[in-house]
Amino acid sequence: MTDPPASSVRLDTAIRLTAVVSGLASVVISVIVLANPLLSLRTLTLLLAAALAFDVVRLLLSEGLRSAWWIRVQQDLRSTLHLLRRFGPIGVGLIGVGLVIAVLVSPEFGQTTLLYLLAFGVVILSIDRMVRAVGREAPVWLRSASAGTGVLALLLVSLAIVIPSVGLATFAILIAVSLLLGGIQSVVVGLRPTDPRQIVLLKLILFSLFYGLVLINWIDLFGKSVPAYGFWLVLTYFAPFWVLLVYEGYSEWPLALSLGLLVSLANDVGYYFVGNLLFGFHQNLVAWTVGQLGFNGGSLVTVFQAGPVSIPIDSWLMGLSIYVRAAVVTVGLYYWWRHPTRIVARIQGLPQTE
Repeated sequence: MTDPPASSVRLDTAIRLTAVVSGLASVVISVIVLANPLLSLRTLTLLLAAALAFDVVRLLLSEGLRSAWWIRVQQDLRSTLHLLRRFGPIGVGLIGVGLVIAVLVSPEFGQTTLLYLLAFGVVILSIDRMVRAVGREAPVWLRSASAGTGVLALLLVSLAIVIPSVGLATFAILIAVSLLLGGIQSVVVGLRPTDPRQIVLLKLILFSLFYGLVLINWIDLFGKSVPAYGFWLVLTYFAPFWVLLVYEGYSEWPLALSLGLLVSLANDVGYYFVGNLLFGFHQNLVAWTVGQLGFNGGSLVTVFQAGPVSIPIDSWLMGLSIYVRAAVVTVGLYYWWRHPTRIVARIQGLPQTE
């Protein structure tokens, strides 16, 4: 079997990168909306429009790059069926662009009208995801994920439309959940694991994020009375991955380190987002995030409790630690993603690495 041409590889990489970046952007914006239920409806609407815009950009760029429509217009005009199949997603994307523009430049519209426009955009993108699940170009699990995401998002938006008594704020939250699901699915599509061991790595990453965002933050928000709390918290970051070292061997320490640092990032970056979203906190997320990312200079953000020693952590130091950890995690996980054979996964049918 001959290798695909370099241009095809670059094109596929561009499409996947677009899906990952736009999906992450949609996820981040959706989480901001969900964690800030007290924001004004106008602000919520603008944030949701931005999330929808990223989803639309993902659709337009991926379909435009994949189909090379600017070259094949004349060929496709010969066949109505081919025209619909090739330009249908682009048409959906253009409708989405129109809806986003209508929301952003039409402040005279009522909030109800704007939210309904956004809901319509989510509906057509959900239908597009469901249609994609019909073809056979992608693996079964990926088509199933696309169909499931589309159906669930469609149900959530339909629920908000059919039951107007839920209120506009709840309506906005349901739209945010729908966009969050779409963003996650877009990231998975962009990553598109081709080796079973990449799927193992993806599961480890998702577990690390859940562990850090929900379990660690739950402990960190309510349980700081433990002696030497900061020291034990750091050990807790890495606790699940000691098992990985015992089971797979100590040569896997870079993977365990990357996953443990990912947990710590989920804790330090998602602390009050999760607190607001799940545990009833009402922290000002903008001011808190500015401090965490180092923009408050020498202002104190937390105190690291290490038993008899307490270390004050200023904003700049917290921000620096976050950026360094993010760089290490990115490099480490990218390496393992590109070299899945280094993961000694016990998967049936795969040869074991030495």
